[in-house]
Amino acid sequence: MQQMFKTRPMLHSRIQPLSVCQPKPLRRTTTASPYVIRATPNERPIGPGRGGQRKEPPRGGDNGPAVGGKAGHSLGKVPAGGSQQGREKSSKSITPRRNNYQKNGTVTASPAHLNKIIMACRNLTSLDQVIKGNDHSFDERHVATAMNRVAMVHDRGNQSQVDVAQRMMQDLGVLSLQKVKKMDARCLPSVMWALGSVGGPVNLDLVQGILACTKEELASFEAIGISNLLWGIAKLKVPIDAILGQEIMEAAAWRFPEFEHQSLSNTLWALATMGKPSNGPFLEGWIYFAATKLPKFTAQALSNILWAFAKLGIEDDTFIAALLSVAKRKLPDFKAQELAISLWAAATLGIEDEAFIAAWLPMAKGKLPGFNAQDLSNSLWAIAKLGIEDEAFIAALLRVAKRKLPDFEAQNLSNSLRAMAKLGIEDEAFTAAWLRVAERELPKFNAQNLSNSLWAAATLGIADEAFIATWLRVAKRKLAEFNSKDLQQTSIVLASRDDWNIDTGFKDSC
Repeated sequence: MQQMFKTRPMLHSRIQPLSVCQPKPLRRTTTASPYVIRATPNERPIGPGRGGQRKEPPRGGDNGPAVGGKAGHSLGKVPAGGSQQGREKSSKSITPRRNNYQKNGTVTASPAHLNKIIMACRNLTSLDQVIKGNDHSFDERHVATAMNRVAMVHDRGNQSQVDVAQRMMQDLGVLSLQKVKKMDARCLPSVMWALGSVGGPVNLDLVQGILACTKEELASFEAIGISNLLWGIAKLKVPIDAILGQEIMEAAAWRFPEFEHQSLSNTLWALATMGKPSNGPFLEGWIYFAATKLPKFTAQALSNILWAFAKLGIEDDTFIAALLSVAKRKLPDFKAQELAISLWAAATLGIEDEAFIAAWLPMAKGKLPGFNAQDLSNSLWAIAKLGIEDEAFIAALLRVAKRKLPDFEAQNLSNSLRAMAKLGIEDEAFTAAWLRVAERELPKFNAQNLSNSLWAAATLGIADEAFIATWLRVAKRKLAEFNSKDLQQTSIVLASRDDWNIDTGFKDSC
């Protein structure tokens, strides 16, 4: 297996990260601004800052648990450093130094040093000033670095910052589109990652331009570049043609020995999010190298891998057992969403790991207040699927779920009541609250939701006339959407409940 995935020789000399492809440090000069270097005394230019990867908050899907991936960037680590001491001068004119050049009578940053100034920005305000003051000098590296930096420094929990970041990305996207054909194997995935990280309206012309250039540069992509490219594509939800997708997977397989644990996790998460079934050699290689790095995976990575395995239907009992063993030891590090995802994935894969479940239950119980509507619904569904009988935990879960029922979507409502019916749990307080919310949300139920909720109501002995009447009106309008399984289940339920006021014509239609 190890020989099979021997690294393919590079077709080019290794490209150094942008952050280290810099000339010698800027000599002390005078400057009027930390962003556009001008000949004004008693000012100091900003030196390089310290960069790092930021954690990508999880995102949800429509048909599975909320999930996310944490992505890095391919521009390399920013060297540590602080601002250089300025040297006071009495004169208002200086001679351009090694890292400065003369442009329109003004001493501005050289292209190499400008990249360093961009990377030193720690917030959107300073970054916006750099961009506005120097965009006339931007080449493809500067644009890629600026977009990457916007993604890195904006606060996703602050909507005003998100709006500013998206506006900046739209402006930079125009510049990027002009220079995309000059971008190399480091810039292309970095821009794609940044676009996916910030979100907002998708510049489809830019995305298609990146994908077109990727075909030419793919042989030069490094491991983290491939991972970030796929992650960005998955976040943007843009389609890629089958041939390019296959070429990217083949390039990833050749690079697996160079993949770090985070890149491995992000790559599989991206493929699962895109719904791309992994081929045999790719999957075998991924599992082989991931198995050697299991202890290094974070809680988020472990939950994302489990989610991806469940989403893609990957069955490898040996690897999954090892994965759950590592996850069990790291459960204290799992956040609420990661706990819900892990149990949902285990249930979807049909894995009943008693040791993992025994450790999961007390850990999840302590974090139940942090579970959102989807986490609660998925956890309840998984408990029913796995046949977990822990009355104290289920009662605690239902108490939290009752308070958060107004946040439940149609799928969450249907799944939660069906899980209760399968477990045979009758909780009057939860059921009464569920009926009030479900009656309002019934028009949003699809055919499967309608059929499952009716079956659950019948199983639990619910005879609420208002709910049944509303259900009947919605079901009549959507009857054409019912498949054979939904119709069969519905007809069986209606035949067994003579106490419900259902007209004969609807019964016959089923």
